[in-house]
Amino acid sequence: MNKEEYISLKGLWRILLIKKWQIISVSFAAAIIAMIVSLFLPKTFTAEAVLLMPEAASGSSALSSPLGLISPRFTTQQGLSSQVIKAALESKKCLKKVVKKFNLNKVYKLKNIENTIDLLSQRTKIGIFNLTGEIKIQVKDRSPQRAAEICNYYITMIDTMNAKLKLTSDKSLIKILDFASPPLKKSSPKIKLNMIIAFLVAFFIITSYYAFSKRL
Repeated sequence: MNKEEYISLKGLWRILLIKKWQIISVSFAAAIIAMIVSLFLPKTFTAEAVLLMPEAASGSSALSSPLGLISPRFTTQQGLSSQVIKAALESKKCLKKVVKKFNLNKVYKLKNIENTIDLLSQRTKIGIFNLTGEIKIQVKDRSPQRAAEICNYYITMIDTMNAKLKLTSDKSLIKILDFASPPLKKSSPKIKLNMIIAFLVAFFIITSYYAFSKRL
């Protein structure tokens, strides 16, 4: 560190000490505003159902091939891979059935069914966890009851999609570890997290302002 950098850092530290109460006050004010805004934001709940991967259920290793696909000895008579189940549930055909089942056009207040499908897709997450051998279906909704019902409806859609698309001759495609139940706690907005982010952003901005204004 040269002399100029030392003087610059020393000057910055002096500015921070002089303006510390202004910086802290503005940062706390930003955190309080974030808290108030978060309190007025609509609450969202996330329901989750857990399925056993067909690879794990059949005794095959989900890690034996890329992306958790079933091993090379896989045949249509032996079942489906997790990736096929994921693709089927994320398809527009499946999403459209969910939209109609729960009248989501009215719930989401959207007239265009394509926009409703897009929003449902954003609120639905289907994850494949190779290490635990699980498939997790997560659905976000402002109603905890509806979130759970949609989540569980996806499970019934697996057999329905198989019957129509004839993906496999197996009747029992999946094993359910946990059905979704209405979540008791909201998943968003996360008030504490929003307050911390607002505080840090305000702290950085006001500190930078005082530091650069003194240099100019």
